[in-house]
Amino acid sequence: MFNKFSEEAKQIINIAKKEMIKLNHPYLGSEHILLGILKNNNNVSQTLRKYNITYKNYRNKVVELIGVGDKNDEWVLYTPIVKEIFARSIDIASENNNVVSIENLFVALIEVGEGIAHRVLELLNVDIDKIYTDFIFQVPKKNKKKKSLLNDVGYEYTNPINCSKFDPVIGRDKEIKEIIEILVRKNKSNPLLIGDAGVGKTAIIEEISRMIVSNNVPNKLRHKRIINLDMASLVAGTKYRGEFEEKLNKIIKEAENDDDIILFIDEIHTIIGAGGAEGAIDASNIFKPSLARGNIKCIGATTLDEYKQYIEKDKALERRFKKVIIKEPTIDEVKEIIYKIKPIYENYHHVSFKKNILDLLINLTNKYIHGYKNPDKTIDILDEVCAHANLKENTKFQEYNNLSEELQKTIEEKKKRIMQNDFKNAYKYKYKENMLMTQMNELEIILTNKRNSVTKKDLFDVLSNKINNKVIPELNRNFNSKGIIKKLNKQVIAQEEAINRLVDAYMNNLNTNNVFSVLLNGPSGVGKTSLAMAFANTISSQVIRIDMSEYSEAHTISRLIGAPPGYVGYDSNEHILDKVREYPFSVIVLDEIEKCHEKVLNLFFQILDNNMLKDSKNNNISFNQAIIIMTTNVESNKKLGFDNSKVNSELNDYFTIPFINRIDEIITLNSLDQQAIMKIIKHNLETDISGKSLQNKALNEIVKESNYQEYGARKLSKLLANFKKRKKIGKNYSKN
Repeated sequence: MFNKFSEEAKQIINIAKKEMIKLNHPYLGSEHILLGILKNNNNVSQTLRKYNITYKNYRNKVVELIGVGDKNDEWVLYTPIVKEIFARSIDIASENNNVVSIENLFVALIEVGEGIAHRVLELLNVDIDKIYTDFIFQVPKKNKKKKSLLNDVGYEYTNPINCSKFDPVIGRDKEIKEIIEILVRKNKSNPLLIGDAGVGKTAIIEEISRMIVSNNVPNKLRHKRIINLDMASLVAGTKYRGEFEEKLNKIIKEAENDDDIILFIDEIHTIIGAGGAEGAIDASNIFKPSLARGNIKCIGATTLDEYKQYIEKDKALERRFKKVIIKEPTIDEVKEIIYKIKPIYENYHHVSFKKNILDLLINLTNKYIHGYKNPDKTIDILDEVCAHANLKENTKFQEYNNLSEELQKTIEEKKKRIMQNDFKNAYKYKYKENMLMTQMNELEIILTNKRNSVTKKDLFDVLSNKINNKVIPELNRNFNSKGIIKKLNKQVIAQEEAINRLVDAYMNNLNTNNVFSVLLNGPSGVGKTSLAMAFANTISSQVIRIDMSEYSEAHTISRLIGAPPGYVGYDSNEHILDKVREYPFSVIVLDEIEKCHEKVLNLFFQILDNNMLKDSKNNNISFNQAIIIMTTNVESNKKLGFDNSKVNSELNDYFTIPFINRIDEIITLNSLDQQAIMKIIKHNLETDISGKSLQNKALNEIVKESNYQEYGARKLSKLLANFKKRKKIGKNYSKN
């Protein structure tokens, strides 16, 4: 508490303690505080002498009223009234310079209005109200500042402390120069920064603030203060009509009276409609007159969509600003930015980056992270990867944690021994405590100096979690076609050739940055859907399976891209393909695609053609990292692909030639023969029944009942379940 007191005020409290001890009082009360003030030569004691209040006569009255104690107490206990005086003096000081002076202490003593000090002053026949009034006028006011509403609701970017927290801005010299030129203009000196979220609009204003602090700006901008005005803080607490307008007008008046103030409103479109409930004037209309007269300088920032939606429609507001377009930096510019800010993040997270890992981070972020803009998305991944690497467990860190646990137990044992008056063993635990603390201090030095290196695994952990994808070829050491083929052959039996073609086509498409599409063709029951789902779950964590038989009507397209304007469900953001915006690496399985309506098929034709789709709200959905696997029961006598000059007539009956031409690979699965069916049965049964095998008689019986020529492997699961239920496997077919 006393760290907020001035040295003179602390001296008064020390004198008060001595007075308490001299009088043998068991507590320190308001009377002792006033005795301390009167004994010291200061402005307050000099003023009180004019009212014939001296240390001598005041002390005599204190002794007369409460007497002198018999026993001297070493402990200093504060009365509740004294604690209240201290708290009140801190409040009074906060309105000046936050340092409690003797004057603040005396005013607080009078304002509390209770205690023995007041009673003694009354016994001296002093008019306390007159003293208070006269004294208030005599208190020096040179440090008192008028309370600023703008300082309460705003955040000053040009404050040196705030400036020190900003990251440096690289490669924006042209935009910064343009903004500075607008700010020094005579008329319309209000720049409006327009750009996508994440391109660095706010960072540019932070850089200009840093330039102002370092006087690296033209003379007209020196000593300017850029204050960020938060509209949410302005609206907060304005319950009644007129409160918001009054609050905003005060801020505008402050800005008008101080030529050094430049207001910065991030997301400036929020001023349109802000505070305008129940017919009240909104913030934009309150700002317009001051902007029109040029009485205030204002910097705004917004996105292009919000500029067109809100500000461009209000011509009176729009023409008060000078537009500055902030474009997304190129990859080379992003690399320059990341190279220069890398040391800041390395020092903050206490990690180290090798150049090849940093280059990989930049390239993979731009390849795999979509829906966000540079440099924000790359800096975001850089920060996250550094944090991940910093938190990696190591042996030294584990050793430090073990020592910390042991230290806590030692301290508890020491306290127990002290409570039991076992000082001999307590000393042993104290010695052990010192030893443990020494070891921990040495480890702290090692941990502080040692930096974890950022590895490819750290980058993979962060990126794979971010994009919800199991495979990142550049980072998966064991990622190859052989591994995927081996895994798929264990799940889908007797379709080795189809699996090889599917995996080879996928590997060839990895670096094309286009949607990868496959059509699996073949009769029912050969494993088209099983292969599609097995492949999807091997590659991605986000699998979207759509049964196309549910989309046989034209209106069902709204379930995929949302309802059109004016229809039920338009206000909802929920539709199936919107998941691709959140997870660009989704695998979409379109089962039995020939059963969908022509309009639905045309929707996927657009995706295959442009890698892009617009939903009902005109939002772009990118599919350039997605995989689309389609299945169909249209049988084909030969395998099809881009090299085929003739498209099978059966596929032509269901799909147009342009649609077929946009499919990367068309794979026809083999019909299942008796040998394949037996292989599937053995795979499903022998893996479940360890140590037992089937006789040929049992196999032939299951194969015969499956009717595989017509149904493929579809009836096998039900037949095998019935066999197990009747326990035929265990009772009749257990012998070789």
